[in-house]
Amino acid sequence: MTTVRQHYVPQGFLKGFASQENTPFVWVYDKRDGRKPQEKSVKSQAYEDYYYSQETSSGERDIDSIEKLLAHTVDNDIPPLIKSIQPRPGHPITISPNDKAKLAFFIALGLTRVPSFRNGINDIFTRVAQFALSEVANNDGEFSEIISKYGISAKAKDWVSLRPMVQMAEMIGNSLLKKNWQFYIASENVSFMTSDNPIVIAGSQGMGPAHPHSELMLSLRKDLALVCTPLGTKNIEVFKQSASETRRFNRGIVQAARYKVFADHYSTTTDAFVKKYRSAHQHLKV
Repeated sequence: MTTVRQHYVPQGFLKGFASQENTPFVWVYDKRDGRKPQEKSVKSQAYEDYYYSQETSSGERDIDSIEKLLAHTVDNDIPPLIKSIQPRPGHPITISPNDKAKLAFFIALGLTRVPSFRNGINDIFTRVAQFALSEVANNDGEFSEIISKYGISAKAKDWVSLRPMVQMAEMIGNSLLKKNWQFYIASENVSFMTSDNPIVIAGSQGMGPAHPHSELMLSLRKDLALVCTPLGTKNIEVFKQSASETRRFNRGIVQAARYKVFADHYSTTTDAFVKKYRSAHQHLKV
């Protein structure tokens, strides 16, 4: 059966922020004006139809091979791994090298699979194609007239960003394995949130996610977050946050969000907080 609705934030991951235990519903906050918080199924969030569709070498459309591959591997394996992590403040966590590598790739892919990244890659390819079209027109007057007459332009197909999506994820994932990992337990009174841009690039502005000195942060579930800090070989440490520290962490999550923020609760204060950062958005600059 063909899968049309293809998620860029996995459903299993979003269930870690469920409004009630063992239910597939989260509260959805939208940065855009006029959008009120609603409790929604994770199935209805963070997806686009045919998002991973591509063309085969013969020119045929392959709708969901990538979607099914992700669903049966990384999107299936990682949520149970995240759920199994039982941190205690002041006690280091031991994660097997294999599980750590899987989690690192999941984090990296979570950064490159979202529209904020893929749209930027598509834009780069479109600019290259448009430049090539302009060069041909400059050297062919007749063709230039046709372009002007019919308004011909070049645009990259959406699937061109799929290969860079995976290649960049592999590179970023490898860089994460060389960083210090720190887990943070949320305050009892404030839970972590996530978004349609779940992986946040922190640290110095303009620094790429694979840079040795970059810092990545994400909420793993509503009670647990992870920060990968630059260059280190320390044990994986665990810290308990105060309410103000968890709110500050959530601020970074909200600022990075494209449109939607996902949480386990309803709050008019949270909605106002999300709307405050309506103009902020983490995206690939080209």
